[in-house]
Parts: sequence; C-alpha cells; structure tokens
Amino acid sequence: MRSSALVVVAILSLTACAGNSSGGSVSSPGVSGSGTPTPSASSSGVPEPTSLVWKPCTEKELDGLDCGTLVVPKNYADAGAGTFSLAVVRAKATGTAGQRIGSLFFNPGGPGVSSVSLAPQVVPALPQQLRQRFDFVTWDPRGVGRSSGLTECKDATYELPATGTVDWNSVVDQMRTAAKTSNQECAKRYPDVVPYISTNANARDLDRLRAAVGDTKLTYWGTSYGTRIGYVYGHDYPDRVRAMLLSSPVDPAGTWQSFAYGSATSPDNAVGFFFEAYPLAEQQYDRVINSLTSQALTLPSGAQVTHWSVQAIVANSVKGQSDYSSAVQLLATVDAAIFGTAAAQTKAKAALDTMPWTQGPSINGGAPPFVGCLDYPQRMTRDEQAAMAARIRGTAPVFGWGASQGVFFCEGVDVTPDPVPVDFTNTVTPVLVMGTTRDALTQYGWATDVARTFRNSRVVTYVGTVHTPFLGAGSACVDAPGIDYLVTLKRPTVDVACPNTAVKN
Repeated sequence: MRSSALVVVAILSLTACAGNSSGGSVSSPGVSGSGTPTPSASSSGVPEPTSLVWKPCTEKELDGLDCGTLVVPKNYADAGAGTFSLAVVRAKATGTAGQRIGSLFFNPGGPGVSSVSLAPQVVPALPQQLRQRFDFVTWDPRGVGRSSGLTECKDATYELPATGTVDWNSVVDQMRTAAKTSNQECAKRYPDVVPYISTNANARDLDRLRAAVGDTKLTYWGTSYGTRIGYVYGHDYPDRVRAMLLSSPVDPAGTWQSFAYGSATSPDNAVGFFFEAYPLAEQQYDRVINSLTSQALTLPSGAQVTHWSVQAIVANSVKGQSDYSSAVQLLATVDAAIFGTAAAQTKAKAALDTMPWTQGPSINGGAPPFVGCLDYPQRMTRDEQAAMAARIRGTAPVFGWGASQGVFFCEGVDVTPDPVPVDFTNTVTPVLVMGTTRDALTQYGWATDVARTFRNSRVVTYVGTVHTPFLGAGSACVDAPGIDYLVTLKRPTVDVACPNTAVKN
C-alpha cells in the first residue's frame, strides 16, 4: 500500500545519512529469541539506548534537517547474522525547552516508502502545535530507501488486450509468473536483506530508536502500513507507549487473504463515492468505457488510450479528494475526444497526448511482497488465487483487475514467515484511530477493528475517500482531536464523525 497523507512518494539512494548493511554484529538486549520482547537488565525495564549522533544532513533535499544512523541487528535472535544501518532524520522542535514534550515518530506506510525522502515535504505541513512541542523523527525501515533498500528490484509487468474479451485464466497465469520472476530476481540480488524485513523486526527497531533519542515512552503517528508497525509495537511494548495515532489502519487481526481482498476492493468503494458526488462524470465514464472496450482511442502521436488506462487513472485519482477535479477533467476530455464535434475531438486528443499512456499494468515488487509474506504465514494455492482474483474483479469492476495484484505477492518468495501478532486480547495501549468511510486503499472496517481490538481507544471517522485523513483531508474536525491527543493525551470522550470538506451538495 504505497501512500502518504501529505506528500508525493519518492524513493532515492543516499549515503549521507546511512551506509549499507555491514557484516558486523551487535548485542540484542530486550528480546528473547524471535518472540515477545523482554526487559533488559536496566532497573527501568527499558532497553539501554544505543548511540545516535545527529549531524546536519549533507544532501540538498534534506537541507535544514538533522541526519543520524542507528545500527540494529538483522536478526534479533541471532546477533551473528549481521546488522542494518537505519537512516534517521529529525526536525528539531521549534518551541522552548519547556514546551518540548519529546519526539513524534512518523511512518507513512508502503511498505517500501522512504520516510526520509518524504520528510522535507511533511515537516512544513505540520501544524505549529506539533512543531513546537515535538522533534519530528522518521526513518527508512530496514529494506527501504537508505536503510539497505531493495532499490534495484523491479515491479512485475503483464499484458491485457486493448479491446475485446479477456481470457482471465491466461492473465492470471501471466500475473503469477511475472510476480514469481520479479520476486526471485529481487531475492537473488538481496539475499542478505529480504529475510529480515518483517514488521516484527521493524517494531523492535522502533523501540531502539525511541531509546536512542532519549524518550521513556513512544509518541507515534502511523499511516496505512505504518499503522501495522504501530499496533505491533503497542502489542510488544504496551508499557512504553505514550500516544499512538493510527490513520487509515490495516486490520490487526487479518490474514493474507483478508488483506488482499480488502485492499483490492477499496479503490472501487472510493470510485463509488466519487460517482455519487459527480453523476455527470459517472455518465461519461460509462460511455467512454463502453466505447474503449470495443475500440481504443488513437492519439496524434500514435499512443493509444485504452479502457484499462482510464479505469486505473480514475481509481488512483480518488485516493485524495484534491484529485477529484483531475478525474472529472480527464473523463470530460476523453468523452470529448470520442463523442465531441470534429474540432472538440482534435483539441481533446491533443490534450490527452500530453499524458503518458504507454505504461502497462504492473505488480509491486521489492519490499511490499517480502514484508507482506513475512508478516502473514497464509499462502494460496493456484486455484485459490484464481478464485480470489475472480471474486475481486466481480466485486470491484472498475479496478479490481489491477488491484488483485496482491493475490500473487508471495509467488517466488522463499522466506520463513515471521507472523505479526493477531491476538490483542486485553490490550490497553492508548490509541486514537482515524478512518475514512470509503477509503481508497484500506477498508473502513479495519479502523473499527482496531478500536475493538484496542479497548482503550477512540475513532475519528471522515466521510469520503481520502486515504490517511489526519492532516490529509483538510478537515479541522479530523485534525483537532488528533493534535490535541498527541500534545495533551486527551482523546474525545466519544467517537467523532466528520463531514466531507470537498464535495458540496
């Protein structure tokens, strides 16, 4: 799930903040084998912090931020497996020493999103109350970006017929084979990385980071997949959480099958909301897709616009309500290019020719499949994959064909699973959950599942499609309780429902 509440994702290579993984070893206080963390010998029960030295970042894009490197064991049960060097960045609190509370740790999700690369965009967008009271701290998790990232791994690609009937059995075989090849090539290139990038390990790294910055307890803001790191941390270290805000969370009690289905059908849930708000756009969509299914639209450059392209762009555009207008404009332009007057067709085709239409459908490679297949032990047979993909296409006719990619993530992945916990019985970690009713990437029901799982929690609901609504929906109704909670630890006394801020009926 590649996403961010505030910014465009960019993953870049950098050595200024952190080096590559080394073959050395470090001790691993605070864990017992690969299971539940145990206290160290310190009287407080908190693991002793390892060294984290801050220096001004040397890369231009990180100007104004501090950079550091934290060395962590690849395998907390086997120090001899080597280490990772985690790239960490900080924006110091702007308030006085008396105003400063501690550090606000942030992870934007993915898995595979470089938090370090996002920091220069996230920091200026933070409200003053958070900037004054917290050092903003984020890091590239192991296997991501500057932290021994799987930067050379490629997405898998497959082909669909531009028009006419689709042999879905053949397409499913293509997707399966392509994912297998991509994953095997990635594992061959990074054999010393892919077995060690589970969320359980990331949660332990986060506890090392918390200790390294000197915080007794963790203040955490996670979005999308970043919520999985958060709730695993809350499970493993319940007494070390000060505040935890989880925006557009992943189901903490889910399976690989439920995750694959829920994330694959979410884009169509969002598209449905968009069409309800813009009925003319829905009419144009139906007319355009019916036409393109029979005959692709050829542009002056020779590029072709297919119904697959239009469906994918519409599904992607509704993830953030700021892109609603671009989806409306796209459908109007394609409609004019097909059904308009001769002059309107010429103008519309010229406008469409400025867009990239050559990129084919793909399946995420690199970190997403390896993290997912480490986190969840369930696997699907070939028949189960085909049945799940067909179910997704039937439930989600706009983008189910593409979003079903997750069904095939574990093809060619040969790593021993390190399953995330799913039993949160009696967990009392303080949590504030933010969910969107028609979230374009994660099911709203997953937000309520977190609330049921973590008994000591409240839910703020945003009506709309925005993925990660906290500081992403432009809603004071959403943002105010989140900011108040992070600063004062006061959560709403009851769950909160917030109206959409973009669509005016």
